[in-house]
Amino acid sequence: MNFSQVAFQELLNHSTPIFYIDSHVEEVKEFFEDGRFSHVAIYDNQRFLGNLSSHTLYPVENDETLYSLIDELESFWVGETTHWVSVFDKLLKSGADLIPVIDNTGLHKGYYLLEDIEAMFGQSTFIQESGEVFIISSDPSNFSVSTIVQLIERNQGHVVGLLMTSSDESMREVAVKVISENFTQILSELRRYSYQIDYAPGNDLYFEQLKERSDYLTNYLNL
Repeated sequence: MNFSQVAFQELLNHSTPIFYIDSHVEEVKEFFEDGRFSHVAIYDNQRFLGNLSSHTLYPVENDETLYSLIDELESFWVGETTHWVSVFDKLLKSGADLIPVIDNTGLHKGYYLLEDIEAMFGQSTFIQESGEVFIISSDPSNFSVSTIVQLIERNQGHVVGLLMTSSDESMREVAVKVISENFTQILSELRRYSYQIDYAPGNDLYFEQLKERSDYLTNYLNL
């Protein structure tokens, strides 16, 4: 899958409808009936007003117009040239499964759908290419992507991809996919540089050896 901006813009969805502020609540309820989407874009003529959540809609009587819900609209959107990373970030932060795309004159150009972006990630090299995946974490002051890559390559490993899975003030966590015949050596080297191995596949001999020593000690103490 080509993750270029041009390829991403091909995901622009033109079939999902928008609604207008003078639409009746009943119309929008019908749109939400299949449960596929959490939000829909609301306009006043061609001017974007915001997104309406399905949760705020259902207590309202069917014959009312959307004017009665204008204070409930959520203002999140992206432009035609917004980078796909920013689009994905805004979707996640909004808690929505679609986001309207607006051009520089304010006109609606379509939506990006979360399900389409997730499908795009599913075709990425990180997912599709073979290799072993492990998850490591470290204190932010110690965490360095360049160091991680250098340690892997120094031990005859090839990095397929990295995916940040968690980050806060106390810890950063990343999933790494690697092709290597020196997998155990790579993990051992990362531990030497204060990276914690949160997950590794079954060929991590470090944990196998620890288990063997633990079993031996347990048997010894039970004698």
